Amino acid sequence: MVLDFYYFSYQCPLNDNMIRLLNEYRDKIDINLYDISNNHLLAGEMKMFFPTLIVLDKKKRYYSPLRKSFLEQAANGIYPEEKPFLPTISRNFTKGIIEPLSLDKFDIACECCGDKTSENCKKKIEFLKQYELDIYGFIHKNGKGELVGGVEYLPAKVIPYDIPHDDDIAFLTCVYMTDAAYDYKSAPLMKLEKYLAGEYKRILAISDEKGVFPNGDLDFFISNGFQDEGVIFEDENYCRLHLVTKKL
Repeated sequence: MVLDFYYFSYQCPLNDNMIRLLNEYRDKIDINLYDISNNHLLAGEMKMFFPTLIVLDKKKRYYSPLRKSFLEQAANGIYPEEKPFLPTISRNFTKGIIEPLSLDKFDIACECCGDKTSENCKKKIEFLKQYELDIYGFIHKNGKGELVGGVEYLPAKVIPYDIPHDDDIAFLTCVYMTDAAYDYKSAPLMKLEKYLAGEYKRILAISDEKGVFPNGDLDFFISNGFQDEGVIFEDENYCRLHLVTKKL
């Protein structure tokens, strides 16, 4: 079986974990790696709007973070099943401690991914350094100082996905975390919008209609004043992605 792994460098720190795992299976699966960071044509050709895309035998697409169980099935010639992540989402706004996300704060920000390691967090920081921004978003902490939410952005012109790339557009690379009791994402998003106003004219994001990966659900953005620009990609087995935009 042939496995093609497309990834946006270390924009998601889990990409480091997945590449390490893939290297363990090179003697069982024909594995190819494609970093699309500077390859807009390839990202567009593959209709890639996630930080990671897995394609088996040039035909079957997968979007979730790669696990060992997935590779075990692929190594045995089985196409794994994948279901969209559809957690219970709260609209109950809350605001705790909102802090700017500078490079020295990514040690806590990387905790949102679940499988944080010192190495994958370091790779994420090194990836971001090239853009030389003062801050890369805002994080949301509760009263105990624990991470409960956050938003990250990059200038749209450096994003490889098939989206508008004007100099005056910012792009939300990651919006986290989803909770069944409270909306922890709106407060840091509002703070980021105020921070970006003046330097950028618009902010863009890609959202699934019902899921939270990447960055949904769609109602979250609509409730925060974003305009739905329509479907940008659809996979009937996993997602229906919309491009959303908001004037700053």
